[in-house]
Amino acid sequence: MESVPTAWAVRTETEAEVPTGHAQPVQRGAGLRTYLAPKLPAGPIVASRTPAVRLRSLVGPRQRTAAKTIGTRLMAPRSRRRFQELLGGGPLLLNLGSGTYNAPGWVNIDLWGLHAAWGVQPDVIWDLRRPLPLPDGSVDAVFLEHVLEHLPAPVGLAAVDQAFRLLRPGGVLRISVPDFGRYAREYAARKTAPTAPGVIDAVRPGRPTDLLALAEVVYDHGHVSIWDDETLVVLLEAAGFTDVAPSGFGAGRVGPSPDSPQRQPESVYVEGVRPA
Repeated sequence: MESVPTAWAVRTETEAEVPTGHAQPVQRGAGLRTYLAPKLPAGPIVASRTPAVRLRSLVGPRQRTAAKTIGTRLMAPRSRRRFQELLGGGPLLLNLGSGTYNAPGWVNIDLWGLHAAWGVQPDVIWDLRRPLPLPDGSVDAVFLEHVLEHLPAPVGLAAVDQAFRLLRPGGVLRISVPDFGRYAREYAARKTAPTAPGVIDAVRPGRPTDLLALAEVVYDHGHVSIWDDETLVVLLEAAGFTDVAPSGFGAGRVGPSPDSPQRQPESVYVEGVRPA
């Protein structure tokens, strides 16, 4: 969850009470410019061959992804050996796409990258777009926290299918994503009547408009799909899971809980069981 620059602070009551004239639109417009400034290119949007521009192109999103992919492939032989070492050593709990949070008691798996900058390091380096080199039915639980929103829905279904393959009968799949349904309901409610502070104010405060806060859930942070509890339930059922139902933070069927406290304010949780 990202910190909010002070320039995005929520308008004061005095500012909100400006009835007419240009004062309020100017303030809102200035807030929008401040909000969008970090998202704009550093310089003019024109072709350039300066060393600075070339350097920026070398470390753009595609290049960073390529570097992670290459690093992950180089680590593949060691990772395969590590996966084999994990078999037969007690309950096997996989946290897939662990990112910057290592769930205690779980095997945390992610791409190669600069995790050390956040003080973490995955237990195993692996590209989740490739099948995990583990036998069918060899895993007791799988956890995906804030991963599915980074995948197109068809790829998300493939990830859930892989979890189904890995899990033993009775094994549990637990998924956590940003709750777009909650954001959308709150957005609609705030358009019709004053409401108590909710997820928008708690997680994405001070945006120039509520719609911009909502758009962040859809488009920012590399998100390419949106989910709510109903859609997650349908997803797990489509993959063959049973006893599929929403869950609460830290209230899953498997312990220790893998849920990250930092993700709790905007997350929805759903679990399903692989049938016998």
